[in-house]
Amino acid sequence: MAAYVPRLTEGGQRWVRFGILVAALLLLCWLAYRLRTVFTPLLIGAVIAYIFNPVVSWLERRRRVPRLATVIVLFTLLGLFTVAGGFYVVSKTAAQIAEFQERLPTYVQTVGGWVTEVQTRVRFAAPIPVTAAFVSTQPASQPGAQSWWEWAAPSLQSQGIAFARTGLNYIGNTFANLADLATLLVLVPVFTFYFLWRFNDLVRVIHNHLPAAYRTEVVHVVRTIDEAVAGFFRGRLIICLIVGALTAIGWSLVGVPYSVLLGLLTGVLNLVPGLSLLTLPPGLLFTFLSVTQAGGAWFWPVTLTMAVFLLVQALDSFVLTQLIAGRASGLHVLVIVVALLIGAHLGGVVGLLLAIPVASTLKTLAAEWVLPEIRRLARGTVPPHDPGASI
Repeated sequence: MAAYVPRLTEGGQRWVRFGILVAALLLLCWLAYRLRTVFTPLLIGAVIAYIFNPVVSWLERRRRVPRLATVIVLFTLLGLFTVAGGFYVVSKTAAQIAEFQERLPTYVQTVGGWVTEVQTRVRFAAPIPVTAAFVSTQPASQPGAQSWWEWAAPSLQSQGIAFARTGLNYIGNTFANLADLATLLVLVPVFTFYFLWRFNDLVRVIHNHLPAAYRTEVVHVVRTIDEAVAGFFRGRLIICLIVGALTAIGWSLVGVPYSVLLGLLTGVLNLVPGLSLLTLPPGLLFTFLSVTQAGGAWFWPVTLTMAVFLLVQALDSFVLTQLIAGRASGLHVLVIVVALLIGAHLGGVVGLLLAIPVASTLKTLAAEWVLPEIRRLARGTVPPHDPGASI
């Protein structure tokens, strides 16, 4: 058998081992993708442990607090906060969606009145001679003379109600699927507790089993990747939670309708810098509609709504980002948007969770290994042509 297998040089053997390693990694990624529903609790637990591991390690190292005791206290506080906060947020959001469904016909009528008033003013302001013959040739029943709002309003109202009912049905289906929910509620805390308890031990085991010849380089690349993704995992997610909570609380205090729902949406959109601005127009619009329908003055409520949003965004930009996020992932905003879209398309929630870290990792690997090789090839010289060589 050995006669049919050519002997490889040392360089060839390294390439074969490298190819086998790449194939094994691709197979592992394929299996993880196919079994993503099974690995979702494991991944969520690892992410939560990764986020809070610096706190546990700091208390263990600086304050001499036993790691297990720290994990138990932190785990208990997180559990209580998650249960109480989750129940409040879900119940409040469901109530506000139902309230929006009830008020939608009134909103449609109010906006329709604005549209009719604007069209009336524009029609009277237009330089069209109004004569008896012109009026007689334009009957009121003619479709062209009617406002487009008369046929657009029913469609908008029905679609809006359908959207609100879809939201309510989604919440109901989420709670109806008790088996999956119970699995997540049981497995995620178990995995999170174990990862928090043994996080540094797992990192130490992986470090000790790295190839000795490449250990220094691999550790350097991993640390660079950790610095790149830490701004997202440990920083951006915490900042989004704070921004969403502050926006919801602030808008609730100034009387913005659906403040909890809009605050949650602000926190989610804040994953992409600048995208949370999309929640400001709905907040201003709902505040204006609520105040005008109640017969009050709209100037100060709308001003306070904008002031709360700008204050939270300023706190995010000048305080939270500097204190929590540290150095950002180094990705352009457009790259972040494309990465989130690709992640959502390929893996759903898990894809969204991994989109920014994977993009940052690929950028770091390219900067460490690919770009230097490209620069070396670009600076290289063309080998001289041998006239005796065959073409």
